Amino acid sequence: MPSITGTHAVRARRSTIAVAAATATLTAVAVTGCGSGNDDANAKERRTAVGPEQTDASTSAASPGASKPGSAGARTRAAELVEKAIDVTLEQDFLRSTRRTRTEGTTVMHSAVRGEASTCETSARKGAATLDWVITPSALYTRGSEGALRMAPEAQKDPARVKVMADRWIKRDANIYEVMRDMCGSKNRRDWLRERLPSMNDLRKASPEQRSVTLHGQPATKVTYQWEGGPVEFHIAAEGTPFLLRAAYAAKDLDESYDGIGKPFRVAVPSGAVTDVEMAREVLEAAK
Repeated sequence: MPSITGTHAVRARRSTIAVAAATATLTAVAVTGCGSGNDDANAKERRTAVGPEQTDASTSAASPGASKPGSAGARTRAAELVEKAIDVTLEQDFLRSTRRTRTEGTTVMHSAVRGEASTCETSARKGAATLDWVITPSALYTRGSEGALRMAPEAQKDPARVKVMADRWIKRDANIYEVMRDMCGSKNRRDWLRERLPSMNDLRKASPEQRSVTLHGQPATKVTYQWEGGPVEFHIAAEGTPFLLRAAYAAKDLDESYDGIGKPFRVAVPSGAVTDVEMAREVLEAAK
C-alpha cells in the first residue's frame, strides 16, 4: 500500500483512529442498545419471531404426559438434560443463533470453526439501525447502516463520515480484530448464557415441569422452572441428539434460539471491503 507522508499522513492517521473509534462505539451501541424508539415493535417481534410452539394433545395440563415435580433423582435428571443440551449445542462446529432482547434488538450469528479459529457472520438490528460484522481467521469486517452510524457521538461532529461509511464494508485495524476475534467462539456464547441463567447447582434443587411440544415443526421437550422474576424455559430436541433449541428467561432479557446445528457453513470475506486507512482517506476527501 502506498505510504502517506507529511501533514496528510498525520491527518490520515488521526482520521483512521477516529473512524476506528466510531466503529468501536457503534459496535457497543448497536450490540448493547442503539435505541430507535421502536421498543414496542421489537417486543412484538420477540414474541412472534421465535415461531409457534404447539403442545401435543397428549401432554395437556391434565395429561400424565406432562411430567410434574418429583424426587431428587427426577430433579437431577432434568438439570442434567438441560446441561447436556447446552454443552452439545454450543460445542458444535457449525451453529446459528438468534438472540432477541428488549435492550439490544435482534442479533443473528452464524458461526463455523475452521481449525483452531472460530469464525462468524453476524447481523444486529434494532429499529432502523443495523450492524453487520464478519470475523475470519485473520480479520474483522464491519458494516453499519446510516441509522446505526448516527448513534455514534462522532456523527454529530463529522456528518460527512456517516455518509461515506454508511452500508460500506470496512476491514478493521488489527487491534480491533484482536478485541473482537473471540466473540463468535463457544466460550463467549456459554458465558453469555451463564450470566443470565440460574446455576446448574440451583437447577438441580428445583422441580421443573416437562412437556412434549413441537417447536418450528420439530418435536421437543419443554423444561420449565418457576423462578424469581418468572419462568426459565428450555426447549430441547426430543429426537436424536438432545440439542438446545431455545432458552428463555424474561427476567434477564434472555430469548435465544438455535438452528443450523452441525450444518457445514463457510464464512466468506465480504466483497468490496476497504481498509481503515482507505476509509480515512475517503472521509478526509468528503470533509474538504
